[in-house]
Amino acid sequence: MCSAGGPITERHPVRFRSFVPAVLVAAFAAALVSVGPASAHDALASSSPAADTTIDGSVDRVTLTFSEPPLSGLETGIVISVTGADGAEHSSGSVRVDGNTLSKSVDLTTAGAYDVTWRSVSTDGHPISGSFRFTSQGAATPTPTPTASGTPTSAVASPTPSSSATPAAAPVHDHGQAGALWVIGGLALLAVVVALVVRVVNRRRPTPAE
Repeated sequence: MCSAGGPITERHPVRFRSFVPAVLVAAFAAALVSVGPASAHDALASSSPAADTTIDGSVDRVTLTFSEPPLSGLETGIVISVTGADGAEHSSGSVRVDGNTLSKSVDLTTAGAYDVTWRSVSTDGHPISGSFRFTSQGAATPTPTPTASGTPTSAVASPTPSSSATPAAAPVHDHGQAGALWVIGGLALLAVVVALVVRVVNRRRPTPAE
């Protein structure tokens, strides 16, 4: 208490004003500490198929790309599950880890909605998980191929001429045989002529009695 008639001094407000900045700094530091680990968690950057999209049934792998690779040594904690509308599992095999990309084989040949549920381990050691949905149009319908009956045969497309339509070969004249006949005839005629000449000569030759 101050003496009578003297000024009244307020010391408590001065102490309070000096204490407020310290409290604010401590609260801000505590907020940074509590928010730091949460902000350090990895996040799903993209996926294939993407969420809420419609694809065809030819896709054979579901791929998840994260902001950072999963924590090394804890790959066994990584899970990718793909279930259909009936609740059946449509993924198979093990999860493939390639840097910050995770993928798994799937069978999407059945048309319908599919739910992807994943779980991984962030680089800070904390587990992270999530899910999304996409739709598959199913396996493509094969295009029918033309049957053999609908294809024109080679006989119809290019008819082969029959043997009756083929012109007959021109007769071949045997000139050699004809020539031989002429030779034989000539020799016979020559023999007749020689015989006649001999006969005429014999008639004109005088006998010894004359």
